[in-house]
Amino acid sequence: MAKIDLESRFYNICTKTNDNLSFHLFSLALILFASFVIGISVLPGDSFFSEHAYELKLFCSIYFIFEIMVRYFGHSVWDSRSIVGDKFSYTGIYIDAVIILISLLPYALISNLLVLRLFRFLAHPQITQYVPKISITNIAKIKFTTIRIIYIGSVLSVISFVYAVAGVNIFGAEFPEYWGDLVTAMFSLSGILLDGATINRYLMPLQEVYWWAWMYVCSYFIIGALIILNLVIAVIIDMLKERE
Repeated sequence: MAKIDLESRFYNICTKTNDNLSFHLFSLALILFASFVIGISVLPGDSFFSEHAYELKLFCSIYFIFEIMVRYFGHSVWDSRSIVGDKFSYTGIYIDAVIILISLLPYALISNLLVLRLFRFLAHPQITQYVPKISITNIAKIKFTTIRIIYIGSVLSVISFVYAVAGVNIFGAEFPEYWGDLVTAMFSLSGILLDGATINRYLMPLQEVYWWAWMYVCSYFIIGALIILNLVIAVIIDMLKERE
């Protein structure tokens, strides 16, 4: 009986913590901080964040392990119906756990995978609840459509940031003119995104050294240009149809 009571108390603590808005807001803030540290660490020059990047990322990863435990045990894990009914939530927890465990490895390229947790920031219910549906009135439709476009732009910015960090880590040493630092990499990705004809300009030099570079460039173009930017067009067309 004592063991069951101890498990029940642990479950209740995790549930209360998981239901606390401050817990989630602090976790989201730490995700932004960890992403900021990773971005600063790939910039040229010495700074406090670049010198202590690994220690800061390690601290964030340790907290993220605590966060994952609270999110996991904050559900009825002993009730199979709860797990089945909340399957998507648990899948996200498992993916987050894999990213965090990999980021603990003492290699800069691997530990920078922690930046992938930015997607949790954009997909978190506390954030997405402020993206309302298009209303009936014209003014409200324009307002909410703008909010949706800003949200889609935020998703594209996160994707570009992740690809830029990966590009600096992988290609920066060989091609500093295009991938030498975070700002240069972002400009290169913008060129790929906005003008499909410039893909060869960035892809061909990479292809000579890395045979698989086409996967990096083409995947970004497909995700950014063919999917994300088309979402903006779809939102605008949806607004125009509602107006008609």
